[in-house]
Order: sequence, then structure tokens, then C-alpha cells
Amino acid sequence: MRLLLADNNDSFTRNLEHLLMAATAITPQVAPYAALKDMAPEHYDCIVISPGPGHPREYPDYARFLDSGVPVLGICMGMQIINSHFGGTTSRLPASMGGAHGKQGDILMEGTVRTVARYHSLHCDTVGEGLRITATLREQNPDGPPVVMALQHESRPLMGYQFHPESFLTPNGTWYIEHALRFFRLCQ
Repeated sequence: MRLLLADNNDSFTRNLEHLLMAATAITPQVAPYAALKDMAPEHYDCIVISPGPGHPREYPDYARFLDSGVPVLGICMGMQIINSHFGGTTSRLPASMGGAHGKQGDILMEGTVRTVARYHSLHCDTVGEGLRITATLREQNPDGPPVVMALQHESRPLMGYQFHPESFLTPNGTWYIEHALRFFRLCQ
């Protein structure tokens, strides 16, 4: 499998690289965001968009990767980039909705409670067309909108996690990579 890890200049990128190697036994090619304009998505079997600073609108070069048909997994900002591409919106996460940096949180993912690492101040406040929510923050304001923790496209091989499977605060982080690869039909 040819695996590309797109680096959005984030301190977690190397942790994500090591998690991908642990989950797949493959060393991904790591490329900075600035190099993507010269890269062809079809040369890869899977693309992982790393976390990163800023706002999804600051990363327009991902559009052709997301429209290529090549499976894409977005982590944190990577999920927000996927959501934005399909018309979803991202805004600052109010403290009342559980904003967290470097804390564990429980999510409800496809009927199972899982503990994950959260390092985000932004969130997807509306979900883009064709995307469905597959995980939400377990403990949240019952009167407010759900805090989206995972998305996947209904007909394209695109998935995103708002949380950080590569953090030591997420038990069994390889499970989340393997889960995405099963969704993409890249492994059993």
C-alpha cells in the first residue's frame, strides 16, 4: 500500500507517522502541505491529512485530493478540511461544549463508548453535504448541537476523526487506523 501523510506543520505529525507504521507495517511518505500542489493523488492508495493550526479555509490545495477517489483520512484539522470541502462550517468550540486541549474524553462511536485524546479549539458546527456523523462527544449539553467527533462520507472513501488517535491519551490508537482502512476496504 502506498500511503501519503500530508503534514500541516503540526507537532503531532511524527506521532501520526509512527501510529500509521504500527497499524500498517508501512512507512508512509510524509510531505509538507506546501508540496501537495506538485503531487498526484492517484499515486497513493490512501492519504492521511494531519492535524494542524489555523482554519480549514487556509488549506485549499486539498480539494483535488478529496475529489480524486483516493481514500482520505483526516485527523482533527484534517476532518474539518473534509467537512469544509462539502459545505460544512467550522467555528470556535465554546467552553460550555467541552473544549479541550490535552485531555481525555469519552465519545460514542457507532454504539460503543471509547476514550480518546482531544486537542481542539475548533469544531464542525454544521455537517457538509453527503457526510454523516459516526461519533459524538458522550457528555455534552443536551440542549445544544452534538459535538462531532467523527464523520464519514456516504458514498466516497472519506473519513475524519476530530480526536487524536496518535496521542498516548488514546488507548489502542491503532484500532482507529485499522477501522478507517476497513471502511476504505484496504484491509480485512
